[in-house]
Amino acid sequence: MKKELQQYLLPVLLLLFSANAKSQNPIVRNQFSADPSARVFGDRVYVYPSHDIMATKDKGRIGWFCMEDYHVFSSANLTDWTDHGMIVQQNKVPWVRPDSYSMWAPDCIYRNGKYYFYFPTSPKDTITYGRGFTIGVAIADKPEGPYTPEATPIKGIRGIDPNVFIDKDGQAYIYWSAGNIYGAKLKENMLELDSDVKTLGELPTKGLKEGPYLFERNGIYYLTYPHVENKIERLEYAIGDNPLGPFKVTGVIMDESPTGCWTNHHSLIQFKNQWYLFYHDRDYSPNFDKARSVRADSLFFNDDGKNEIIISLR
Repeated sequence: MKKELQQYLLPVLLLLFSANAKSQNPIVRNQFSADPSARVFGDRVYVYPSHDIMATKDKGRIGWFCMEDYHVFSSANLTDWTDHGMIVQQNKVPWVRPDSYSMWAPDCIYRNGKYYFYFPTSPKDTITYGRGFTIGVAIADKPEGPYTPEATPIKGIRGIDPNVFIDKDGQAYIYWSAGNIYGAKLKENMLELDSDVKTLGELPTKGLKEGPYLFERNGIYYLTYPHVENKIERLEYAIGDNPLGPFKVTGVIMDESPTGCWTNHHSLIQFKNQWYLFYHDRDYSPNFDKARSVRADSLFFNDDGKNEIIISLR
């Protein structure tokens, strides 16, 4: 790690839950939602979550995650949210197994006049793409769509939870998880890998890690991710001076959910000079944590250089 980074080692992340922010949660109230990827496009925040539905004997697997489509929501003030409707549906994507009900955590990014929506799910052609999950892309001219899915998924990726980051030099990267967290460069077309896949192996070796979300602030690259350190997922972060690491495990952003929601999945954005954390819990389904709800709260950084982490939940 570069010497100049040392002065920023172990920056403190402070999560403050104000009464006003709390009163607005959950932010999606017309359906179950989870795994929010929040992005600032123009003067609005767009949130691309997964969409939990209840499985039945003819749809999905009862007692497990069941998702068949994606919606997109937007807001100019983080209080009033617009549901722009369905943007991708499993039985309208050429390569997706139509009975998979596994449209899990997505992401979306803008490049060269287009919006690229990345989503993981199960392919119907397991001979070509293998069993389990791979990641596809749908493209639109506007952040709310309509989106047109590519005919095939991204070659070379096996896993879930795509996250895409474009660095200041224009190089794009994609991250995903499958037991470990992986990363690779993307070509200019945003549809193909442009490097070997790298395992981000400086992270904890024990306990499930998934849901990577990388961002840059003041020259520091923050790799954030859910990790099961104890019983359920908490949100952690590691820092480095390169988008593909090495990273130094640094601290905890959000501890285990007091409601017992086993998963957590998140994104972080800066909007109108304030940072926000988007995540999920089970507000509308306290007895079943496969039907979740997206939340958002203010996030604060404290670069005091101390070799300690201070988390404040108020």
